[in-house]
Amino acid sequence: MSDPFSGALADALILTALALTVLMATAVVLTRNPARQAIVLSGYGMVLGVLFLILQAPDVAMSQIGVGTVVVPLIVVLALHATRRHREGDGPGTGTTSDTASGTASGTASGTAREDAR
Repeated sequence: MSDPFSGALADALILTALALTVLMATAVVLTRNPARQAIVLSGYGMVLGVLFLILQAPDVAMSQIGVGTVVVPLIVVLALHATRRHREGDGPGTGTTSDTASGTASGTASGTAREDAR
């Protein structure tokens, strides 16, 4: 009895999955916006999971789909959200070190111009 995952059709399926993996990896690298990159990263994790499934590694595929498709992009999006929220809280008068370093505490002209620019 022969293996059902052997032959020209199986080779074509593997090559197609590998080409899709390369395409998705390139898309992740070329995506400039971090939020969009997290979404593309999720798609890349799904494609890797499918590749592992085609290569007859279902346990690795399940782990990849769970971690690479859901957990890692979720952590990236949460980190982006926390970073943006932190930046929005750094307005004038919050007592951050950037206000003191810019000269607003000493009342210099450059510090006043920086506050007006905000």
